[in-house]
Amino acid sequence: MVFGKKPGTPISAERLSAALRTNAPADQAKFIRRAPRADRQSTWAPCVLVWEPKGREEGVCIDISETGARIRFRNKVMIPGKFFFVSAKLGINTPAEFIRQDGHDIAIRFTS
Repeated sequence: MVFGKKPGTPISAERLSAALRTNAPADQAKFIRRAPRADRQSTWAPCVLVWEPKGREEGVCIDISETGARIRFRNKVMIPGKFFFVSAKLGINTPAEFIRQDGHDIAIRFTS
């Protein structure tokens, strides 16, 4: 037995056309968005998340839009579902909700 590459097998025309088809129904479901993404503005502003009773976490807002923000913390944090987002530098004090966490970063959505 010789080590190395196996001889290539030709790809059938049916398999090739299926792989190149852009409107495959299984592939479309992955790329559907619910709404257009809001324009984000990169920033580096200190902020605080505050919740009752006496909960508080300090972080840095790394990007912000009209609908939400992304915040980075020094440690992994446990954030409740609802809280207030406060940033004196940005002039914001608004209620918000937790969306997702990715390591030290969290995504929030502003609520009114």
